[in-house]
Amino acid sequence: MAVVGYTYAHDNLCPSCTVGRMRANGIKVARSSEQDEAIRRAAERVGVDYSDERSYDASDFPKPITSQQARTELTELPDGERGEIEDEKCDRCGKWMKLGEKSPTEAGLTRWVRDDYELPQALAREIARKLREWGLSHPEFITEDNVRQAAVMFPHDYATVHAEGNPQRIALMRTPQYDDDPCFYCEQPWEKHTFTCTTCGNHVPADALHGHEVQVKGQIKFREAKPTT
Repeated sequence: MAVVGYTYAHDNLCPSCTVGRMRANGIKVARSSEQDEAIRRAAERVGVDYSDERSYDASDFPKPITSQQARTELTELPDGERGEIEDEKCDRCGKWMKLGEKSPTEAGLTRWVRDDYELPQALAREIARKLREWGLSHPEFITEDNVRQAAVMFPHDYATVHAEGNPQRIALMRTPQYDDDPCFYCEQPWEKHTFTCTTCGNHVPADALHGHEVQVKGQIKFREAKPTT
């Protein structure tokens, strides 16, 4: 199994940061592209039996983290769900050990959510922020279900996708065209949404009667949704 990082001095570190920490602690490590081998040779010089992890303490010398051991438990998912990422961040530089790169910035994740799921910028920004709160800060670990779960939590216009015209083109419809037409943004049915009447300002369930025939702004009906201003 490949070594992707190390537990050392109370931190989980990528190989590069491990070598840097070792040198800072006075342990000589040769410069090499094969960092695991360089760490092994350093162990021989200081009298550590690197092959037997039980013979030394991680506060004194790095213990390897294999690709199979790298795991990040997610405890902030909605509805009490629990999840796990099959990778682990370096506590020093923030790079994912197996993936070999850092998570994008919040702006970068927003762009990815917006472009990959064709979402409005404002909604994509809220979703990206929520995903990061859940620990899902890199696109590699995000599923469509995660994005839709987050979309439910924020105000957005109802829209459904259908082909129209001749030749046909894809269009967003603001009202359902068929029974149980799901919302393009959150995949919830029309009946789960509420609307704000631009005439009286009242919040009206999508399937309720209302006297004003005016344009209305759609909003998902959810316990964490923000009020429309």
